[in-house]
Amino acid sequence: MELELRFFATFREAAGSKTVHFEVDDGANVGDVLAALEDEYEGLRGNLIDDGALAPQINVLKNGREVLHMQGLDTPLSRDDTLSIFPPVAGGTVDAGGSDADAGGSDADNDGSDAMDRRERSYRGISRRLAAHYLRNLGGTLVDTDDPAEATRVEGDGWTAELSAEPVAVAGSLTLTEVTVGFTGDPAVLDDLIERFSQKAMRAGG
Repeated sequence: MELELRFFATFREAAGSKTVHFEVDDGANVGDVLAALEDEYEGLRGNLIDDGALAPQINVLKNGREVLHMQGLDTPLSRDDTLSIFPPVAGGTVDAGGSDADAGGSDADNDGSDAMDRRERSYRGISRRLAAHYLRNLGGTLVDTDDPAEATRVEGDGWTAELSAEPVAVAGSLTLTEVTVGFTGDPAVLDDLIERFSQKAMRAGG
């Protein structure tokens, strides 16, 4: 059967292409594919599987969902599935505790490297439920729950988002909910995702 494999940053260089169509035996799982890739590409050897487990700090997504939240290396695959394979995260974490009172919240650019980035943004005046709802509308899937109000993690194609919320004082006894979203993924994917999400959050937050 044929799978679509998507490589990022240094893994893309090792594979020689961002996207590879890869033939594997019917019934193969994620571990089988990663082992085959280590045999096929010298630059990936020893970087995907470590002592029978997924190598530390790499991320492998099956159709946009992290395999660590499925069955790990034993996650089964079907024809036309897509695996996205990211090397360890590069780039800084943004301080989400800024003092901006508008819905745009705190913001910062990543270091510009072609790798998997993590960026945090804070939004005031929206709830965690609404943030999860927006992320689902942008192509994400709620993890471990079907209720946006309970969601703390949303996964999409090439990205994940972790959600937290807390009340913040804005004036006297007046408080607003501040939602912090930690986005992780391909920089180009995050650029578009964060812009679209922020537009929705700013409209909702007034």
